[in-house]
Amino acid sequence: MATRSLPEKYVSIDVECVATGRRHDTRSVALVAIVDQDERVLLRKKVKPREEVMSYLTPLTGLREGDLNDGEPLESVLAEVKRILSPEIVLVGQGVKNDVQWLKLREGEHFSCTVDLGELFKAYNHRYSNYNYFSLSHEANTLLYQGFISDEHDPATDAKASVQLFKQFFADSGRLEEAKKKLLRNRPPPSWVKQNNYRWEGVCMAAYFPEKCFCGAPTKNT
Repeated sequence: MATRSLPEKYVSIDVECVATGRRHDTRSVALVAIVDQDERVLLRKKVKPREEVMSYLTPLTGLREGDLNDGEPLESVLAEVKRILSPEIVLVGQGVKNDVQWLKLREGEHFSCTVDLGELFKAYNHRYSNYNYFSLSHEANTLLYQGFISDEHDPATDAKASVQLFKQFFADSGRLEEAKKKLLRNRPPPSWVKQNNYRWEGVCMAAYFPEKCFCGAPTKNT
């Protein structure tokens, strides 16, 4: 089977956000983690939002009221993030381009390129003649071990999962194809967002589902 080399230097970066309004695009950075290719946690920081928090999105973030009271200003966390990164580093993660935007990172200055695990593991479903995308929790719990990622996400755990998935499947196309088949066979239960009709505590959670959006904010492609 065809192979490709792992990059010499890579890290996984993960950001969790809280909701500061009803729209699915009103979010504020709350947790940031960076894990290196040896699975060492280089950074795990809480960020104190400037705006009032409407929902901590606890089923997603694990955060509750008061948890961010001792958080640092976003600017100081961003400065730490940028000290860790370099133009040679490849950024790996699920939907990593969103993390890049949240952290105001620039390609060629803070990193060389990105690898989105969502795109890496997307699988063609012959039954429905379309591509299926999977969550990081489904990828980790199916391909690594069950329970790797719980319902309440910790960014450092998520970043470690991303590193392991990247290590194990990026460089071997044969193994990657088998992983995609396994992800298709082992369908996950409905997400908490779907179970709650894409809304939580009055907040729209339908950024990728225009038919479920009630806030009117622009939706995104998968």
